[in-house]
Amino acid sequence: DCYGKAKKFDEVSRLRNEMAQLNITPNIVVFSTLISCYGKANRFEEVNEVLHQMKQLNITPNVNIFNTLIDSYGKAKRFKEMNEVLQQMKQANIKPDITIFQILIDSYGKAGMLNQVEEIREQMKQFDVRPDLLTFNLVIDCYGKAKKFDEVSRLRNEMAQLNITPNIVTYSILMK
Repeated sequence: DCYGKAKKFDEVSRLRNEMAQLNITPNIVVFSTLISCYGKANRFEEVNEVLHQMKQLNITPNVNIFNTLIDSYGKAKRFKEMNEVLQQMKQANIKPDITIFQILIDSYGKAGMLNQVEEIREQMKQFDVRPDLLTFNLVIDCYGKAKKFDEVSRLRNEMAQLNITPNIVTYSILMK
């Protein structure tokens, strides 16, 4: 992770090769780290190489791998790929967790795609995932930036109905 954060991808590749030469098989944590590192740098060719290597080793992506992939594609505004990963996750019968829904809301919200934000909120209900304070803060921020103040009020009422108390972040978002 230290070479990845420093964007020294030649070193990351060297380490991957060194592991292979020493017959050290990467585990799910290593794969997640690699996907995160490459994804943050928009190096999606390398992300696909890592996924291919996982497949060759019969390592099935877990919810954390899917979170990392969806986050990487979302931050890069690669919504088609983000949705493809979500579909792959569903096909693998892996139930999305609240983190995935928050990543999706954040990605779509930052792109101003409010219809998709609402679709994600509906999917949360379908999967019986209850929104938490972070979820509401993300959604309120989306609607606030879009100047949809009636929606912001509706969301605050919804929070109250669910006994979710606003925090300092909520109030900061509301004041922006």
